[in-house]
Amino acid sequence: MGEGNDDLQRAMAEAMRAVEAEERSDEATERMLEVGTDSDDEEEVVPEGDPPAEDATSALMGAKSELDGVLKKTQDEAKQLKERWLRAAADLENYRKRAAREREEVVQFGNERLLKEFLPVLDDLDRSLDAAEQAGGEGADLLQGLRMVSKKFLATLEKHGVSSFSAVGEAFDPARHEAVQQINSNEVPMGGVAMELRRGYLLNGRLIRPAMVAVSLGPESEKGEG
Repeated sequence: MGEGNDDLQRAMAEAMRAVEAEERSDEATERMLEVGTDSDDEEEVVPEGDPPAEDATSALMGAKSELDGVLKKTQDEAKQLKERWLRAAADLENYRKRAAREREEVVQFGNERLLKEFLPVLDDLDRSLDAAEQAGGEGADLLQGLRMVSKKFLATLEKHGVSSFSAVGEAFDPARHEAVQQINSNEVPMGGVAMELRRGYLLNGRLIRPAMVAVSLGPESEKGEG
């Protein structure tokens, strides 16, 4: 009975020692963990105003500013290129229009000098017709022939854009008429064209020779009263 109690006491004592040993082991483990945690905390603690973070921020800001500058410069260059392109396109279009006008003028007025050389010949024909008409019946055949030649001559010139215009009875226009004298006229009021001494001509609507005219002073009675 006594041996049984002794065995029980020894077992209980060994159990107590095992528990204490386990507790001591747990405490040691906790202390080691605490020490390790403290050490990690000391390494991970980052003081305020960490220089590496500030350098990174400054670098990023500098890169952004540089990129903004490059973008602004590129946009300005693109704008200048567009403006130059628009000016070049406008100059080209103006050149095309000017070249088209010049070609048209060459077609319409390229032979102006040659055609003007024929106008004095028409003047001679007109004077010959006037002389034949004044001759009366004696020159009827000649008058008819001259009229046919004059008509054919004018028709040929008209094919090339030449046309004559009448000035008698119109108001004097210095842009179309060349006044060489003034005469009294009962039919044409003062300031009008009383007589045409030489016909005027147009080439495709443009004046190539003004009409030589005499300007009316009005009736002789009005001159005396004046």
